[in-house]
Amino acid sequence: MTDSPFEPPAVVRLEDVDAAVEAPRIRAGEPWAGTEIAGLQYYDYDQTGLDGEPVRPRAGDRLVLVRAPDNEYDPRAVEVWWRNDIRLGHLPRGVAREVAPQMDAGVPLRAYVADAGDGSAWSARALLVGPAVAELHGKLIKHAVAQALEEWRWSEKLAEMRREGDSRARAARFEERLKRARAARLAQAVNTFVAQLPPEPIDEARLPEAGRCIELFDIAHAVGCSRSTARRLAERAGARVEVSMRGWYAASSTVVVTDELRAVLAEWAARPRRRVTVAELV
Repeated sequence: MTDSPFEPPAVVRLEDVDAAVEAPRIRAGEPWAGTEIAGLQYYDYDQTGLDGEPVRPRAGDRLVLVRAPDNEYDPRAVEVWWRNDIRLGHLPRGVAREVAPQMDAGVPLRAYVADAGDGSAWSARALLVGPAVAELHGKLIKHAVAQALEEWRWSEKLAEMRREGDSRARAARFEERLKRARAARLAQAVNTFVAQLPPEPIDEARLPEAGRCIELFDIAHAVGCSRSTARRLAERAGARVEVSMRGWYAASSTVVVTDELRAVLAEWAARPRRRVTVAELV
């Protein structure tokens, strides 16, 4: 499986392997690229070794890359060696075309076994690390982004087909949940922002004059609150609310406006008290 270019490859996260030293470097931005090892079937790979076992490296082992400019088939050939004296194969022609000029110029390049393979041709993979593969790493990122975008486009197309098919109701419910979730986040952000706003002074002309006896409805209309809130504000200011009873029912509730009540009303009206609700945004 190909590693994601947006996180360190799996082989550098193994313990007690040569490739583990590359993990912090890659996290710090060191370019890297994965590639197959070509020509496995022509050299020492999977041949019987001195111990009678097939010659096969371990994932994470260090590899040696050797330029072979005298190669009759490809002057940009790069040989792949393991343990200095065991040749596994060579880099694929397309990869060698990218890294050979960099190696010739002395640009750093290190290699490790990413996948030991199963003994068959093209089954083993190498991890290349260093500035020499910066361009390859960039191409890998572009490919991954393009693939992700293509997958997203297909998912959007499939979602549209589902909405138009038998699962239309389920898709609609899912969209409604997403819409409400977005509205909840927006409401939270707006209310948090509004709560930080400084108070705005109220126009004194909106407040009832001191000394007047007015109904609670007049206070509610003046500052934009409910009748019950107007009563609480009057009680907070120490103004007594007189209730006129008609039988068992209250005919009116009046209060004499004081300077203290005007100050309480002005303070309450200046606060950013209204909160946006999810229902308003859906």
